[in-house]
Amino acid sequence: MASSSYQELMRTIGELLDMPNVRVTKYQTQGHHRVNVFIESTISAAVCPDCESVCAKLHAVDEAQMIRDLPMWHRRCWIGYAPRRFTCEPCHKTFVERVAWREPGLNYTTRYEEYVYEQVRRESVAQVAKDEGLSEDTLAGIFARRAKKR
Repeated sequence: MASSSYQELMRTIGELLDMPNVRVTKYQTQGHHRVNVFIESTISAAVCPDCESVCAKLHAVDEAQMIRDLPMWHRRCWIGYAPRRFTCEPCHKTFVERVAWREPGLNYTTRYEEYVYEQVRRESVAQVAKDEGLSEDTLAGIFARRAKKR
């Protein structure tokens, strides 16, 4: 595939993904049931959670994580994302950037959490767990967290 065609495909997948401030770098399908979409942040700075300074000094890029997202092309979708760690020059601390589409420490996007929550409101936890390939404990946690936010 020509480079410009591949770049156009990545832009198109990015538009379908519809996540703020990210660029799709590649994707791969795994069989007929899973697609992995790899992204990177397009923001050049982050806000320090301690002193709230805007920081542009990149300290490191953490190991890539696979984060569950909404289905794409009738397949379970996982986002490959390597969080960046910044150095705050005013307070001399390092911190991991925060992104709008994911709560820190969770291995799924906020929109996937909402999607699962809505499914559990209509179907049994056991059925949604089976459909999504998740444990019932994970679903119970998602449901409790989302219900608390409402």
